[in-house]
Amino acid sequence: MIQRPERQSAAQKAVFTTVTVIAWLFWVFLWLPLVTLGAWAFGLRNAWVQLHVNRLGDGGDINIVFICALVCALVFTSWSGYNYRRFAGKQKRRGNLPVGVAETAAAIGATTDDALRMQGHRRAVVSVAQDGFMTVDDAR
Repeated sequence: MIQRPERQSAAQKAVFTTVTVIAWLFWVFLWLPLVTLGAWAFGLRNAWVQLHVNRLGDGGDINIVFICALVCALVFTSWSGYNYRRFAGKQKRRGNLPVGVAETAAAIGATTDDALRMQGHRRAVVSVAQDGFMTVDDAR
């Protein structure tokens, strides 16, 4: 997060604005199926006439549309119900267990003293020795 936006350069502001506009356009794009549904609902009689009545009772393409819509609704309703039963009311994020300095040092292949020095400073220059273990060159 940007805490001090006045410190941004013009290029950073331009990039941020571009990303924001793209995100808003994507959000509007997500609403297009609902807009299409509304437009289709207003033209429902015309769709019924074009897809069914003009076919002189042979079932027309409207039956295929209805069957596909029913199958999609059934699949998505089943899937969302399954996910609701599986995940509803459960904690989604669990806290991490605290890790000791000795475990951290063992994980990175450093000594406990080096791990303590790295932990005590904001920045540290770390190098990898020939044997593959990490060492702290200079802690700042």
